[in-house]
Amino acid sequence: MKYLYLILVFLLFHFVGTAQDEKLDLYSLSLEDLINVEVSISTKSKVNLRETPGIVTVITAEDIQRSGARDIIELFQLYVPGFDFGVDVEGVVGMGIRGLWAHEGKFLFMVDGFEINDGMFGCVPFGNHFPLDNIERIEIIRGPGSSIYGGFAGLGVINILTRNSLIQNGKVTYTASHTGKQLNHNQISIGQTVINKNLKLNISTSVGSGSRSDKTYYDYYRNSRTLDNASNIYSKNLLLQLQYKNFKFQTYIDDYSFEQVDLWDSLYLGPPLSESFKSNFVSISNSISKNKLKITPQIAYKWQKPWRLNVPDRNYTNNKTFRRLTPSLNISFNSENLMLSIGSEYNYDILKQPSFVNPYYEEEFKNGSNYLDYHNIGNYVQLFWNTNYLNLSLGARYDYSSEFGSAFVPRIAITKAFKKYHFKLMWNKSYRTPGGILPNRNPGNSKLRPEMGIIYEIEMGYAFAKNSMFTVNVYDITFNDIITYNEPELGIGFYSNQGKIGTAGIEFGLKYNSNRFNGNITFAYYRRKNAALDSIFFVPTNEKEYLSLTPYRFNGILSYKAFKEITFSITSSYYGSSFSYDYYSNADILVKHKPLIMFGINAQINNFPLREFSTQLIMSNLLGADFKFHQPYKGNHAPLPGLDRSIGLRVSYNY
Repeated sequence: MKYLYLILVFLLFHFVGTAQDEKLDLYSLSLEDLINVEVSISTKSKVNLRETPGIVTVITAEDIQRSGARDIIELFQLYVPGFDFGVDVEGVVGMGIRGLWAHEGKFLFMVDGFEINDGMFGCVPFGNHFPLDNIERIEIIRGPGSSIYGGFAGLGVINILTRNSLIQNGKVTYTASHTGKQLNHNQISIGQTVINKNLKLNISTSVGSGSRSDKTYYDYYRNSRTLDNASNIYSKNLLLQLQYKNFKFQTYIDDYSFEQVDLWDSLYLGPPLSESFKSNFVSISNSISKNKLKITPQIAYKWQKPWRLNVPDRNYTNNKTFRRLTPSLNISFNSENLMLSIGSEYNYDILKQPSFVNPYYEEEFKNGSNYLDYHNIGNYVQLFWNTNYLNLSLGARYDYSSEFGSAFVPRIAITKAFKKYHFKLMWNKSYRTPGGILPNRNPGNSKLRPEMGIIYEIEMGYAFAKNSMFTVNVYDITFNDIITYNEPELGIGFYSNQGKIGTAGIEFGLKYNSNRFNGNITFAYYRRKNAALDSIFFVPTNEKEYLSLTPYRFNGILSYKAFKEITFSITSSYYGSSFSYDYYSNADILVKHKPLIMFGINAQINNFPLREFSTQLIMSNLLGADFKFHQPYKGNHAPLPGLDRSIGLRVSYNY
């Protein structure tokens, strides 16, 4: 019955209109078409991918299809160098970027411009969360974005762009996979576009369930329990976009919940605990364009109930809600050689307790009230000047917060693309904002300061053959006044500014495209550098490495179009050795984990079993690698199993 409303939506729109969208055949595109795509994530104006002032990865719907990936974790592991995943607490899996744990507010994650990061800690939980079937493309900055987006964009920016067809069409997709013991993916998605003259309606919706793993979990103290039917995941979401001429209304509902038994350190032996992250978003905007000038006022609202968990027998409960109201204004000027973007936004944040608080279970606010509220005003300017010899990009953002004061982050970039060659030179400052619950967990009357980062980046690329493109980039990252969590022996811990943290590294990518073959290979390496007082993160026996996040990563995907309608793909990811803490004989022990390889294959048949259908057989982790999410800091949490070997099926129907 839980899929009933999706089936009704599908039947309704199927009869509204059945005009067919022209399908994009990836193998008919030249490499020049693939690498000269325009992106707006780095400038808020469309700029050629090779000239945009940022290290940018673009993942298209065709890339997603070829990969056989079923969720964001699998997809990013294949396509995005420098991105990795680890376990935090309470069964939540977060992201690391370029060797640094980015989970608590160091990267910005958006869906069609909506900020998904939770309002308590700035986190985004992964694993069967964001459906891939209705994605048009994903734009990713593998580096700082604070000069445009503010305090969650210190290490990276991700924006998922859902389907936005120019003609009336629809798509329904069902995906399922099984480990041999249980379903680890079971999802149905529907996307629909309806157009009537100047009115356009886009709907993307999905309902799914799955599991983290069916393996045995050993907690920090070596107690064990199977995760079979104890790590179930449930996800429901709905995105609606209504556009009339230049007026646009958007709303997004994200309901994510899961079962967990790992809590913070020791195993929970009772019935699996249910934890949830619920979010609702609304935005209204209206663009006014005249000649080369465009003015876009917008108002957005965000409501969340993140980290909802009740464990009375452990004296813990969390039922707080977060609200944010954001009016904003963006003014852009685009000419042949000059693009200028000026913007201002105001955030009013409220973190509120439930109507009844039992102080024995629920954390109280130290101001004696039932809510915390913050104000933030942000102003930014971005200039992109294109000349025959080079492109100059200048930008800056200034924020003033009622909680932490001011932050100013400029950036300078020089880029240029020639026929076969391109280069980028970039210097950025970025920051992490200490909002949400963090100020409430700050001892005494002192205030947390923003983490301030300085990032240097260089990228070079060369098309050394008609159908091949190679890119390489190096980076250097330093964050000062890092915000760390300090855990006391009893009670709730606290946050404080201390020390600095940083990495330097290299990443490269190779793309190949021909009539029958399509390939993508990436490599990433980092080393710890210029750090101090970061002992909860780094490996004491190897001070050039951070916990959990392996310094060596290879990813590859090769697709072969055997026949007009049949494509085979091979995927592989290599993880170098890594370290994490475990507990033996009443002592913390540093454990070295061996390298592992994740290997998968999939076959896609178009127009099967009927015309306009697409059927894909997916086999993941064929070698049965013992994959685990390790904790990227010394926090007494044992590795969490995940990404089990499985076989799956994806069936899509376009109408």
